[in-house]
Amino acid sequence: MASEKSATHVAEPSRTTPVVGDFDVIVAGGGPAGVIAAVAAARGGARTLLIERYGFVGGMSTSALVTPISEFRVAGRQHIGGIPLELMQRAAELGGAEIERDSGNWPVNDEIMKLAAQRMLIESGVTLLFHSWFSDVITAAGRVSHIIVQNKAGRVAYACKTVIDCTGDADVVRAAGLPTTKGDVLQPATLWFQLGGVDTGALDYVFGDAVDGILPVSESIRARLAELHVAGEVPLFGGPWINRFFRDGMVSINVLREPTDASDPEWFTRTETSLREKMHALIDVMRREFPEFRNAWLAKSGIQTGVRETHHIVGLYELTQDDVLHPKAFPDTIAKGAHTIDIHQTDSIDQNEFVLLRRPYNVPFRCLVPRGSVNVVTAGRCLSADGPGFGSVRVMATCMAMGQGAGTAAALAIAHDVAIPDIDVGELRATLIEHGAIVDFDNVDPDDHDDNIDRHVDAFAVDR
Repeated sequence: MASEKSATHVAEPSRTTPVVGDFDVIVAGGGPAGVIAAVAAARGGARTLLIERYGFVGGMSTSALVTPISEFRVAGRQHIGGIPLELMQRAAELGGAEIERDSGNWPVNDEIMKLAAQRMLIESGVTLLFHSWFSDVITAAGRVSHIIVQNKAGRVAYACKTVIDCTGDADVVRAAGLPTTKGDVLQPATLWFQLGGVDTGALDYVFGDAVDGILPVSESIRARLAELHVAGEVPLFGGPWINRFFRDGMVSINVLREPTDASDPEWFTRTETSLREKMHALIDVMRREFPEFRNAWLAKSGIQTGVRETHHIVGLYELTQDDVLHPKAFPDTIAKGAHTIDIHQTDSIDQNEFVLLRRPYNVPFRCLVPRGSVNVVTAGRCLSADGPGFGSVRVMATCMAMGQGAGTAAALAIAHDVAIPDIDVGELRATLIEHGAIVDFDNVDPDDHDDNIDRHVDAFAVDR
């Protein structure tokens, strides 16, 4: 007897979800943006809850081993300070970050970052909730009144006045029915890994000495990998970008690349399994082909594959390529960015739209506010930006700076009982400056825009 075709939907019985807590601000997602947002909100006087799916915070910097963290300085000038800088200083004091560099690519030890961020959160008065997935929202009169999470205790709700979506995938925004968008072609994902037993002293520095802890890719290594890729022995790859990891013989590597949609669980599962197989095969190739890696051993791989892009909010403003190349004096500037416009191709070992910046640009608060939002703000890679703009602003240091802006804004909205879009941006900026954030306008040069870019840089001299 043939089985009946499965139904396309099932009806769930109605249920009552217990409310187990009440907070001023709930931050969904404990990555770089979420950590800083939660600290900023708590220090601003808001009772703050941070929800995180893993048993630690740090996001891509810890779960996916994405190091170094970019980009705190450009052309020798600091453009990100405040709470993000404080976190990096704490990690450095624990021996887990190198921050005394002219450039802003700062190596960090993922285990130290977990500890430094956790301490900062607890000391700031943030309530932590680990091993919990954001599940849904309850709305009333256009406001999110409760966040629903799923964990080992079941399905529970937390009341809130303001929500900061730091999920990276705009999960809260989408659950609240606010508009989002997603490109037809997303940047590929990368599984980072760390190797021991590497002859780091013998690595070929074809671009000169190591700069800012990054070992520039060897032309000979890349060329040989490219040959093996054409021959079908090496999968799609980028770089490779090889980074020192705090002791001789240890490196952290960004090389694997695979197109995916991390907001599609079935597809992303296939990506995870595929990349883990490819990682082991590639390490075997590196041992065979390159003397520097002959005795290499796998120390660690990411708990998850690193994700560059999924959903974006439709914000009150969209950061554009022109805003990145020709910095604007936005009246609501709450952060700065300076990372290269860096778009990884999904079907090639090359980069696309690669433009090196010589000075920082400004990120307006409106990029973090979804259209139609009353009490939801975002921080991190789900902000509103076009393709090239996103190709620069997506990196972790800039996401941290956005987190301080979003967390400060959430606390101010509660203190003055106003909607997120109605906060006084002058007061927001003044508060950020008071707490060390760099949000000045003196990087804007209206008379000479073209001196901000360098299109003749080798794409493989810069990480990520």
